[in-house]
Amino acid sequence: MLVGGLPWLSFGAVLCLGEEFEGGECVWKDGLEGLVASAEFRDRVYQVEHRYYPGALEIGIRTELDGVETRVFRKMADSNRGLFKVIVDGKPTTDRIKNSGEIPEVSKMTPIIVNTMQDADPSVGRIADTIARHLGIRPNINMYTSPPHSVGLTAHHDPQDVFVIQVSGSKTWLVCDPIGPGRSLPTRVSDDPSHDLYYRYSTKDLEGATCREYELNIGDILYMPRGTIHAPATHKNSSVHLTVGIDGDFTWGDFFKGVARSGGFEKPRESLSTLFTCLPQRDLNRLVPHLPLWDTQNNRITLQQAQLEFSKGVENLGWGKCPLETRERLLRECLGVVGKVVDLMLKLQVNSRSRKPKFWT
Repeated sequence: MLVGGLPWLSFGAVLCLGEEFEGGECVWKDGLEGLVASAEFRDRVYQVEHRYYPGALEIGIRTELDGVETRVFRKMADSNRGLFKVIVDGKPTTDRIKNSGEIPEVSKMTPIIVNTMQDADPSVGRIADTIARHLGIRPNINMYTSPPHSVGLTAHHDPQDVFVIQVSGSKTWLVCDPIGPGRSLPTRVSDDPSHDLYYRYSTKDLEGATCREYELNIGDILYMPRGTIHAPATHKNSSVHLTVGIDGDFTWGDFFKGVARSGGFEKPRESLSTLFTCLPQRDLNRLVPHLPLWDTQNNRITLQQAQLEFSKGVENLGWGKCPLETRERLLRECLGVVGKVVDLMLKLQVNSRSRKPKFWT
């Protein structure tokens, strides 16, 4: 296993962090739930670097997922037709599938994407619930089916962290460490090639990038933070995989805007300008801890306990470039209204969830 692009070695042997060494590679033995619940994942991997976990998915979940594509293809209807997309020339389009009867034939010729799978099939919904219990974010999950010898989406990065879960067959992934703006954990993308947030890459763009190739087989999991470049393809086998998107609601940049909105800063415009100048962009784009918000809404912890977690998070940001006096003032102002900001976030989450449309019945 590679961590940060270089082997982790200990006296000539691979050092598995939270995993067991088996057959020449590190193998995670505690399943998906054990993975996302582990301190090793949260502290060393989440929003930090990509990591490959061969065979990590529990046998029980693999069994539940068997045939999921067939079950969901049958559910295509007028209300959800827009969730079924065909990949053409490396990009998704919605104009190639008219009804569910066409899907089996189309899927033999070209990759198909089905969106919001967490609401389409109970087995996928349970995966979403597992992620939510430990990260505080109920993910958006898409399914990708690919025939043999097909190219999926061309090299690109995503504006959300993702877990790739191989359901059936196999798929090869080219994965490259972030370059350019991708290094700052981008939360938005642009289709305009001239824009700083453009997220697609040519072969020339990747010259000199640190890349690795992984072949995912049934039960393998690949985690990639935002900005990680990837390009999948099938060879002799067909493939079904799930992309589990960790779409968080708030970044630390959003938190500081909440401080201004809550009256924490004596000079809001000046303070925000200072913060967005002296804090690393990667820290500003990092997701706030969502689990305290989730646990508060589900009555697992108190609002005061959630506030404490946010206070710790603020203090642990990269304040090194901020002048000491400025840093102390900004920290004091932020911590003075952290309760109000957490309460504001909770209200915004409730309002947002009440407006989400339902496509699957």
